[in-house]
Parts: sequence; structure tokens; C-alpha cells
Amino acid sequence: MTTTKEEPAPKATPNDRMVLYVSLIGMLATGFSFTILTVAVGMIGTEFGVSKGVATWAVSAPMLISAVSLPMLGKLGDVFGHRRIFLIGIIGSTIFAGASFLAWDIWSLIIFRVLSMFFAGATGPSSLALIFHVYDLEDRTRAVSWWSMGGPASAAIGLILGGPLVDLWGWRSVFMFQLVTGIISWAFAYFYLPETTRRRAIFDHIGNLILVVALVMLLLSAGSLSDDAIPDWVKLVGAIAGLFGVGLFLLYETQAAHPILPPSLLRAKNFSAPVITSFFIQVAYLGGLVATPMVLIDHFKYSVSIAAGLMLVRTAFLTVASPASGYLSTRYGERFTTFLGIYLQAAGLFLVATGVYETSIFILLVGLMLQGTGSGFVLPPTTSVISSAVPPSLFGTASGVSRLVMQTGASLGLSLFGALLSYPREIMSLPLIFAIGSAVTLMALPSAMVMTSISERR
Repeated sequence: MTTTKEEPAPKATPNDRMVLYVSLIGMLATGFSFTILTVAVGMIGTEFGVSKGVATWAVSAPMLISAVSLPMLGKLGDVFGHRRIFLIGIIGSTIFAGASFLAWDIWSLIIFRVLSMFFAGATGPSSLALIFHVYDLEDRTRAVSWWSMGGPASAAIGLILGGPLVDLWGWRSVFMFQLVTGIISWAFAYFYLPETTRRRAIFDHIGNLILVVALVMLLLSAGSLSDDAIPDWVKLVGAIAGLFGVGLFLLYETQAAHPILPPSLLRAKNFSAPVITSFFIQVAYLGGLVATPMVLIDHFKYSVSIAAGLMLVRTAFLTVASPASGYLSTRYGERFTTFLGIYLQAAGLFLVATGVYETSIFILLVGLMLQGTGSGFVLPPTTSVISSAVPPSLFGTASGVSRLVMQTGASLGLSLFGALLSYPREIMSLPLIFAIGSAVTLMALPSAMVMTSISERR
């Protein structure tokens, strides 16, 4: 598949800024419930009479299904139109959020949550593809930098609203809040989002099935790394089966007439290099995220509420850094900003390790600030570089695949560092865990070196 015959995306008009604003609203409306529910897992288990481990599936299962569905949802947007898929995603997520409010046992809640997050997953690739379509390369990086606020802002809203909502009205109130915000965001999307061109194509059902099964095996294997209840041989078999499935998928795609993941996409260095870079950034960022509460509560002896407030520092700096990275990328190039972000996150994790070693909350907080800033600097420029490597007809596919790899990195980071935390402290000290996170961050440098800034390609 070649990209030379594709027309470039049109230059954005002032009205096209509404695409960016509506995309952010949609992502916030469908994504914040995930963070809030992590606060309420214990209450859900108590109400339904199940263990906390079983209740956790109301959070982890939807995350897994949402992740493995991203390439398919991006491809559907490329074929049927991204506005259409975005609208279906919001209304489907909202309907099943309402159903979650009415859940009568843990299994009905898990099923409704899986369906809600499956539809919510459509808002990511489709919103990003719509931004790619209406903003040309000159303006795209800044637009993406604002769009990138959606993820951390959603998490921040979840942390800020989660406690009060659950304490005052119970965990079901989360879904009523999502029902209202979902209806509002759907109305904005219906009136303001433009439709992209539909194109004739046969959907690759066999390739999609192979990919979904392989990714489920890989993510389940990664997610069970720190779970002692699952035998090691089961984890190993899952990982091997997943890797074999990915290889089979890539082989099948070379023969498919309408592949979900065109081989030409993987051969484009400005697609594969930023995707690999984002993967390592996510592994280290989420690893630090899962380790920080234990440090604040067990090492510094803070309460849960104070620890949650201190963790907001990292999220706040990530949220602010995202739009700032758009300015830096436009002025100095995407590769420069990516390098800066990598070094800042690595330095931040190293400072957190130093703060833990010295028992200095000041040093630790500075480290959290730098870690959030560094992560916020990386995502927008790498996403923009990806958009420059693919034709408009593959914007959704590229967005879905890149977000899938990022979520895989996030899942691996949570599991890997969760496993490290389970080791005795005389073998794996807390400062060493954060130092490992710093080293993992620096593993993103080789792929970042291969990237070419958009300005350098003109």
C-alpha cells in the first residue's frame, strides 16, 4: 500500500477548533469513570458479597477489552467515517453506563462495564483522526498537544470527584454522572463534528480475531506478573501464545487484501519509531505511578487522602505540559521536544528515588513534577510525527494502533513494577525501583533518534 497518491489533510479554519473542543469533551465524558471506580472497588465487593480481587475485574476487564479493540475501532472509522464512529462510541458508552447504574450483581456490572468501555474506546482513535483531518501539519502538533490533555485531565477529574461522589451517594452515582455528561457530549458532537470520507473496503475479520486473541493473551500475562495466585507456567504459556499470535497476525496481514495493519505502516520509521518511544515512556510512567502510593503511605506515613493529593502534583504537571509541548515542538521540532521529555521523565524518576532514599518529601515532589512534565512533553510530538507518516485514509488505524501500544506499555508497567514491589526490601529497595524506572525511560532514546521532525521533512 503506498501513500503518495493521498491528498493532504485540509488546513484548519477557526470553526475547526470546535472539533478539538468537542473531542476533549467526549474523551472526558467517557474516560473519567475508570479512575473513580478504582476508589470504589472495596465498596463494590462488599455490596455484591465478593472478594476485592473479583470486584477489581469491574476495572481491569473493561480496560483490557478497550485496549485490544482500538485497532479495530480505528479501522472502522477509516471505513465508515470517524464522526459516525465517535457518535456511536459516546452513545453506546452512555447507554451501558446507565445499565451499570442498575447492575444487580458483580457479573452484570462487569459485562455492562466491558460494553461501556468498548464503545468509549472509539472516542480515542476517532477524535484523533478527526483532528488529523481538519488540521494540516503546520497546526497539527499544537492541536494534538491540547488533545493530549484529555487523558490526564480525565484521570485528575476522577481523583478529584471520585472520593466525594462515592462518599456522598455511593459508587452507583458515578454512572449517573457519566449518563448526564455523555448525553451532553453527544449533543455537542452531533452538531459540531464534521464527517470524514467513507471508503469502500472489506473489513479484515480474520486478522482482527487473531489480533484480539493474541493481545488478550499478552495483556492477561502481563497483568498477572505480580499475582502469586496464578502459576508461573500459566503466565509463561500466555506470553508465548500471545507472541505467537502477534507473529501470526503480522504474517497474515502481508497476505490480506484489506489488512487492519498495512505492512507499509510498520515500515514507515516515522510511525514505528514514535510508537516504540511512547511504549517505553508509558512503561516507566505507570511503573512510577503504581509505586508512588506505597512510598507515600508506607515510607513517609501519610494518610490515603494526603497521598492522593500529593499524587495529583504529577498529573497536574502532565496536564499543563501537554499544551506547552505544542509550542516547543512548533518552535524547535518534535524530535527536540521528545528528547527533552525523555530526559525530564528520567531525571524525575531518579529524583523520586533520591527523595525516598533521603526521606525528603521536597525532593520527591520535585521528581513528581519533572516526571509529569516529561511525560506530557512526549505524547503530543510523537503523535504528530505519526500523523505525518500516514495518509488520511489510515488516520484512524494509525491512531488505534499507537494507542494500543501505549496501553500495552501502561499495563506492562503496572504489572512489572507491581511485581518488583512484591520483592523483599532487602532485595528490591524502593529507591532502586524508581531508579529502574529512570533507566527504562532512557530506553526510549534510540527510537527517538530515528524520528524526523515534521519541519525537517518539508
